[in-house]
Amino acid sequence: MERGEEKLSVRNATRAATAWVASPVGRLARIEVLVTISCCLLAVLVLLGSGRRANRRATPRLAVWSALMLSYPAVSYTIGLMQSASFRNELIVVWGCFLLLLLGCADGIAAYTLNDSDQQARTILNQGLQVVYVFILLLSYVGALPLHLKVLLFLLWALSGIKLGMRVRSSILAGRDSVLTVENKLIADYMSNKEHTEGGRDYDAATMKGYKYVVAGEADRPIDPSHPEIVTVEKVWQCQGILLSSSDVDAAARRRKDICLSFAMFKLLRRRLGGFPLTEARLNKTRDFVKVGLLAGEDHERMYRVIEVELGFLFDFYYARYRSPKETLIPDMLLFAAVVVTSLCTLFSPAVVDHRPPSNTVATGFDIWLTRTVIVLFLVLESFQFLMLVFSDWHKVKMLCRYVREPSWHSRPGLQRMLKLMCRFRLIGYWNNSVGQYSLLSACLHSQRKGVWRLPLPWWFMGFLIRTRTTRHRNLPEEVKRSIYVFLKNGLARVRYGEYSLEKNGVLNILRLSARPTKLQATSAVERILIWNIATQVCDLLSQGQLGSEPSGSPIKKERLVATTLSAYCAYLVSSAPELLPEHSYDTRLLLEGVQSEAREALKGCLSRDGIYHKLQAVQADPAASVHRYILVEGRRLGEVVHNDMPSMVNRWEFLAELWVELLLSVAPSDNMTGHVQKLANGGELITHLWALLTHAGVVEKRTMIAESYIV
Repeated sequence: MERGEEKLSVRNATRAATAWVASPVGRLARIEVLVTISCCLLAVLVLLGSGRRANRRATPRLAVWSALMLSYPAVSYTIGLMQSASFRNELIVVWGCFLLLLLGCADGIAAYTLNDSDQQARTILNQGLQVVYVFILLLSYVGALPLHLKVLLFLLWALSGIKLGMRVRSSILAGRDSVLTVENKLIADYMSNKEHTEGGRDYDAATMKGYKYVVAGEADRPIDPSHPEIVTVEKVWQCQGILLSSSDVDAAARRRKDICLSFAMFKLLRRRLGGFPLTEARLNKTRDFVKVGLLAGEDHERMYRVIEVELGFLFDFYYARYRSPKETLIPDMLLFAAVVVTSLCTLFSPAVVDHRPPSNTVATGFDIWLTRTVIVLFLVLESFQFLMLVFSDWHKVKMLCRYVREPSWHSRPGLQRMLKLMCRFRLIGYWNNSVGQYSLLSACLHSQRKGVWRLPLPWWFMGFLIRTRTTRHRNLPEEVKRSIYVFLKNGLARVRYGEYSLEKNGVLNILRLSARPTKLQATSAVERILIWNIATQVCDLLSQGQLGSEPSGSPIKKERLVATTLSAYCAYLVSSAPELLPEHSYDTRLLLEGVQSEAREALKGCLSRDGIYHKLQAVQADPAASVHRYILVEGRRLGEVVHNDMPSMVNRWEFLAELWVELLLSVAPSDNMTGHVQKLANGGELITHLWALLTHAGVVEKRTMIAESYIV
């Protein structure tokens, strides 16, 4: 009896809830919930969209991806539900207008992956349909709205249409297809025919004399560097205005010039991504551009900063709705002012401030607060989006180029102070400044502890599971950045997959790789990475007790930090980003999974880090063994030799640090431009920065470093 009464109670409650949802109040509540969800999605898209490259955590990236996928369907469904409502509430049309405006200001991100970068036409069409739907909604309420609210809402709708029109115009002017065909062709022809002949042999990379790399001014005609509209790197450096002073004392002026330099480098890199050859790659002038120009002085941060800004332009080009330097911001400023004034008038209008719903209107009590919240949210997001536009590097480059073209601006202190202020601020970072870390032996030990190897899983899936659970990210240490800078400055022309470091330290004979098993090919770059990753871990294990007595900040600990960080980063590239390495990604994955399987078998029963070396000692070399056994045994052997036969601990870790810098630089040149651009979507990798830097030094093909003794 009680059970029957309980079922009846549940049935009645379900019927009551269903009836309430179908009632006018229930439908209004559904619309309010959907408006709230849509606003949250658009807020995430605006606030986190462009900043996702500066955040390595997965949660913000997942939030941005979800917002990009769901925002337009959510807004479309919400406006459709508003149109089909059988009740009247004048605030609904206010929500519709501001949802439309919010949809228009969420333009900080155009794509989440490279495959999405050509979907702007679909997005614009979707927004155009929402403009039509909101107009129909306005017409249905035109007789019930107060006159002042009617005027404001129609004005807001018109401003939404104007914003959409400006977006279409911007998309046409800055269309990627047009840039990749027309502008890239102009830059390619100019660099192959005119740049090095116009600059001649009289060049100086320290002062950028003779470097006529185009910053701005190219149009649909062959480029002439003497044309007053063409701004080159040389002209920027020769500018006599205070804003771009050539004095090395003014660090701020140097940074402003470097923004223009980064933009010119972005155009050269984009030309390569468009499939055009780098005809200047083999010129000494190109090598000196990096070695004498970017690597000059002792400020290693400048090299990274210039490349970061360059890759920031590349990110915007593919993944954001960037503004071409050819466009003026005057229409945007006027539209922003009109939208803000109209929105404030709506927020403080009698219909919103003194809201008293008519007796025949359906209301919930929450609707007026939702209206105020939506308007305030739009004002915040629209202001943020406008500031992002004003303080963007694209706008800075445009204004600095105008400063170069207009000598009259040099004598206007007010204008110069405004430009200084604009160039000083940036609202988002360029990248997360972190590197992935993965150590093969430690990962296999982790699988022993967690019992992953006992699970009845395919060996390839087991390897993937181990990698995902043992891969982490850490901030890029300054010691690592400094070591890469010093090596590039002193050994840019001597990168040979570790051979230069072996020769320099006089250990080429004792640390040369031993004979490989029969019928195996020559050692590949990925094999070298895995061998030396194991060797570095073995050396670290054997040195652990001695390192504990060293004071913090000692040279030994600094060099050890560089060696272990880069060793784990190169192994991370093998495990998580093989497409950025010279070998085919499929072969790289197969090699890693085979070595993992061999290492797990060798470490079976090992439950502590201290026992790794003793387990590896039991693994013996076999002339008929597989390449996976060879890598494991050779890595252990080299680790023992480095620990036992190097003269001192300082030299030991100094050698390993230099070796890993050389190995990373050796694998940085790549023909897979698409892989690097795809990685930019999630913040980018350190190897992408080095890839771009070496490209500007003329190192553009991986086979150059394999077949020849020197890369430059």
